[in-house]
Amino acid sequence: MITNPFENAFGLDISDLSMKVVQLQGKKRYLRTPSYKLKAARSITLPYGLIVNGELEQPEMVRKYLMYLLEGNPKKNQKPINGPWVVASLPENRNFIKQIAIDKEPDDIVEEDILYLVKKHFPFEDNEYHLDWQLLPTPSRNKSVVLMGAAPKHVADMYTYLLESVGLGIVGLDIESLATARSMITAEKEYVGEARAILDIGATKTIFIVYDNNSVKFSQMIPFSGELINTALTQKLKIDFKKAEELKIQYGCEFDSSKKEVWDVISGLIGTLVSEIEKALRFYYSHFENANKINHITMCGGVTNMKKLPELLSEKLGIESEPGHVWKNLRVHNTKSLPSEKALSFATAIGLALRAADNPYTQKDSL
Repeated sequence: MITNPFENAFGLDISDLSMKVVQLQGKKRYLRTPSYKLKAARSITLPYGLIVNGELEQPEMVRKYLMYLLEGNPKKNQKPINGPWVVASLPENRNFIKQIAIDKEPDDIVEEDILYLVKKHFPFEDNEYHLDWQLLPTPSRNKSVVLMGAAPKHVADMYTYLLESVGLGIVGLDIESLATARSMITAEKEYVGEARAILDIGATKTIFIVYDNNSVKFSQMIPFSGELINTALTQKLKIDFKKAEELKIQYGCEFDSSKKEVWDVISGLIGTLVSEIEKALRFYYSHFENANKINHITMCGGVTNMKKLPELLSEKLGIESEPGHVWKNLRVHNTKSLPSEKALSFATAIGLALRAADNPYTQKDSL
């Protein structure tokens, strides 16, 4: 059996317009791959303005919604989350992650080396951030590779106070891109001579993540989201937000001559998305040593379900782009309550739950 000192720990993904919780239970290992039982997976929608760009603008209201989410809804046959331990996400746009090479052997690295690199590469003043780092495997004997993540103290503290106020013990706070990669990259596969990208398109933001040489190398926010599409439709077509959402779902990226005005708005935004992805690709290839070619983009997030979006991105980028399989690293079978299409918006929460279900302090890989 998988041993976990934090019994019933669960993953909690907090974003501007929703909170999602996933709880897994470790089962027997089959060969080298662990198996899990899905105990809970649900979400709650947040009103506009409670969380803005990752900042808790109305923490007491957010706290109440979090309590509703954890208590569950008996009318929907939802049981309370019966665990005091949580692995939660920190907003991507408020954190920094970077992989840096050091001309030292791993055993020779001291804390001062890391602090020096943080001052050099991260835009933080002393004592204004929380730092975590991890050594990554490297074939070179005289060089080490360090994956570093830093979060402003005031942001991390906001989320810490929120979680502790409802009686939760915090096992870990994960940067979104790391949690998403944990669920969307096939854990059993060795990607030799090739890289993968993850495109997480959500309601309020899009994150482009590069996974190469067995670790997350790079992540970037892209100005594209479901809400951006709705806002553009409301402004261009002089319609209300509800109608804009309906048109987005009905037509998506599929051309319809009877609704050319909808296509014009959405295709223009898709053009911007493609341009930003191409910029991110050029940056990665030109700024990272030993960068492998990205030959596949794995998509997740609720907006991935837009009609013809994966096909359109594949055509325009010249890179195969497809919705991912969020359950592939779990070996779970009881996922009827969260079918694959809906589960795409739970990718980050599932990645958090994977860390929570195993010993969260066991560093078995770069994620």
